[in-house]
Amino acid sequence: MAQIADLEKYRERRAEGEDSAKGPQVEDGYTRIANELYQVVNNAHACPVTLTQLRVIHAVIRRTYGFNKTMDALADTQIAADTGIPRQKVNPAKHQLIAMRVLVLSDDGRKIGINKRYDEWDFSARPEKKAPQRGAQPDGDTVTKKVTQDVTKSGTHKRQKDTNTSTDVEERITVEQESSKSTALPNCPHMEILDLWAEIMPDKRQHAKGMWSGSKRERNLASRWKQALKIKHEVTGKPLYTDLESGLDWWGRFFRYLRKSQFLMGDNNWFSLEWVVQRDHFDNIIEKKYHDGDQS
Repeated sequence: MAQIADLEKYRERRAEGEDSAKGPQVEDGYTRIANELYQVVNNAHACPVTLTQLRVIHAVIRRTYGFNKTMDALADTQIAADTGIPRQKVNPAKHQLIAMRVLVLSDDGRKIGINKRYDEWDFSARPEKKAPQRGAQPDGDTVTKKVTQDVTKSGTHKRQKDTNTSTDVEERITVEQESSKSTALPNCPHMEILDLWAEIMPDKRQHAKGMWSGSKRERNLASRWKQALKIKHEVTGKPLYTDLESGLDWWGRFFRYLRKSQFLMGDNNWFSLEWVVQRDHFDNIIEKKYHDGDQS
C-alpha cells in the first residue's frame, strides 16, 4: 500500500519543475482511514475538542494510518513540526486526548494511536474552557483545570514561611508553605516528564512507562513536583510554576541545566530520572553541588 510521500522530497521535485501543474498526487502517498471514523473525528458534537487537540489527532492519524500503522512512537517534536503548534502546547493536548480515550498508548507506553472504538471516548475528562477576561483576546484553546474550593473556617488565614538558604537552578529562593489547604494544584504529569527526559536526555538511561506506575520512583517524582510547586524566587517572589504548562516548561529547563554538569553527563550508568528525583540528589542539584556555574 502506498504511504504518504516525504514532504521535503515533494517540495524539491516541485522546485525542479516536475509535476508542478499536477499538484499533490495519491501516487505519491495517501492516508487510508475509514470514512466512519474520519467523519466522527471531524464532527464537533461527536468529538468536542479544541482546535489544538484536533490538529494533534490529525497529526497522529497522518503518522500512523498514513504509514499503514495503527500505532507508532511519536515524539512531541514530530507532532509540533507537523502541526506548527509549539511543543509545550502539544504535550498537554496529547495527554488530554489520552485522558479522554481519543488517543491510546501501547502496553509499554512507547507508542500512540487513535482509538477507533469511538464509543469509548469519554469527554467528561475534557478540561473546561476559561472565559476570556474583558479586554482580552480569546484564543479558543485556553483551558483551565476544575478547581475544588475549600471552605475555610472563620478567622484569619495564616501562612507560615520558611527560608531556604540553598539556591534554585537560577537564583536563591524562598519556600512558602501554607499551613491550611488552598486551591488545588495540578497533579504530577508523570508521562509528560518522562517524555521530556527522553527528548532532552536521549543518551542517558530511560524508564519504561508501563513500569513507572506504582513504583517508588513514581512517588519520588510526585514529591519533587510538589516540592518545586512550593518554591518561590527570593528576588521575584513568584513561584517556579503554578500550572501544568509552566511546570513542564520549568522541568524542561531543569533537565537542560543538568546537561551542563560534566559530572552528571560523564560516562556513567547510574544517572537517570530515577536518580534525579531522589530527595538528597534533587536537593544537591538545587544547591548546585554538581555544577561549576549557574544556569543560563
